[in-house]
Amino acid sequence: MKKITKRLCLLFLFFLACCGKEIQGNYSALVEGDEVTLQFKDGKKVLLEGYFSPVALTGDWVEEKTFGDPMIWITFNGPKEKPFRLRFELKPDGNNFLLVGIKARPMGKGTKLNPVKFNGSPLFKPNL
Repeated sequence: MKKITKRLCLLFLFFLACCGKEIQGNYSALVEGDEVTLQFKDGKKVLLEGYFSPVALTGDWVEEKTFGDPMIWITFNGPKEKPFRLRFELKPDGNNFLLVGIKARPMGKGTKLNPVKFNGSPLFKPNL
């Protein structure tokens, strides 16, 4: 009985660790008065439109386990003409995502991501 319980616990932990969040579709919110759209695609790719207009940025998302609730971090690289790194930090809120942080930095070694100030708490809602 002890072996069966141990195996079931290991199997449960394996499935818990392997099963990540899947996100698909388009989500929009007003960020500093501009409509910003996140298009989640297959393979954890995201297209950002409206934040760095007229250029659309492509990035990757990961589910980040922080000290609080799990968050979605999306990292984008700016165009070659203006190289920078941008990260959107989103907190799942039902079927929506609450923007809790934006961080950016110029490209280069040793530069940390600095917070970007924005007003309010933009809520990215799915586009139907």
